[in-house]
Amino acid sequence: MSRGDAPLRTAARLSEQEYQRAAKVILDRIYREVEIQWHPFLGVGRDIYAPRIDIAVGPFAIERRRFEEQYTELLLETRPFIESLIERHNQNIDAAEQRASFDTIAFFNLNARCFLCIEIEDSGSRKHCLGNLVNASALGRIGLLIARSEEMLRTFVRQRVYLRFLADVEKNSFRTDNTLVLSAQQFDECLQLALLGRGASPISESHESGYVP
Repeated sequence: MSRGDAPLRTAARLSEQEYQRAAKVILDRIYREVEIQWHPFLGVGRDIYAPRIDIAVGPFAIERRRFEEQYTELLLETRPFIESLIERHNQNIDAAEQRASFDTIAFFNLNARCFLCIEIEDSGSRKHCLGNLVNASALGRIGLLIARSEEMLRTFVRQRVYLRFLADVEKNSFRTDNTLVLSAQQFDECLQLALLGRGASPISESHESGYVP
């Protein structure tokens, strides 16, 4: 087995919280604002459902602020990274499903609360996963669902298909065109590709070396 496969095996042994922290270390090398366990509605009040997002990349559009142009600039600045995410997402979906493209998601959900909304799932219930899908799509200019098991990957993919089917047959639905589904291994690969030449370590090495905020 090649040396490049080793970080992926090790990353699979991290707890979900450790994986979040390790992924943040890598994302910090790509983007200026990265938060874990982010509260998108902090200060709004107790009368509204207030999810916590596993990892969010800013700037953060809270208190009625909007960053449409800034998000577009980030999309263009990190286009190779975004396109690598799209490519791997398309590997996971059925051939009959509409494939994602940079042009399709670049101008979807313009009034997002963050640039990337990332939800990481190990073994949640289907209802919990559906909530992750809705949150990632609604709050992020791009939503990322990172599945740490084959079962979770299949669940996320099927739920996207279900919501699109409801829309296609003119039922009340929720569009998730801006949300990509990747395995943790695929996400790790994309991060490593984005960091070529930057001197950063893969996810597992960042955690094991103690370089975790």
